[in-house]
Amino acid sequence: MSKKHDSTDQTDIEYEIVSKSEMKREMERLQQLGKRLTELNTSQWQTLTISDVLHAALVESKRLKNHEAKRRHMQYIGKVMRDENWELIQQQVDLLDPSSEAYGRRIGQMEKWRERLIKDSKAMNAFIDEYPDVDRQHLRNLVRNASKEMAGDEPKPGSGYKKLFQFIKETMVS
Repeated sequence: MSKKHDSTDQTDIEYEIVSKSEMKREMERLQQLGKRLTELNTSQWQTLTISDVLHAALVESKRLKNHEAKRRHMQYIGKVMRDENWELIQQQVDLLDPSSEAYGRRIGQMEKWRERLIKDSKAMNAFIDEYPDVDRQHLRNLVRNASKEMAGDEPKPGSGYKKLFQFIKETMVS
């Protein structure tokens, strides 16, 4: 009895071959990201897209004092990170880190919005279109106050200028 192999019955399965060294490097990267997460304060954890398991592990990490216990717990956090969307978490952590390029870009965007809102009357509509949930009246008041500060012979940024930036920051982050 001969068997015929139908090509439609066979499935081509491709396996990605990953070396043991590469797996170790990946775990080290996840542990380093976990270490950065443990260095954030608890209110910053609330802004991240993380599971309850990872959140509980981070809370537990604050309690540990023994060096060896911390080391083992960081390995555990690295293991938990495998089940997380760690690329998204990495992006979110970078936005919270003042030394990162992503943070610098975000601050630059906020400063550009502030300048546009002060100098261009049409910029307010563009800002409202991009962030429709913004408090329009409060934004108008902040822009008016900042514009008054920047008007005149010697523009001198004051509290209105800073408050406008803070409002833009809160709007863009939320």
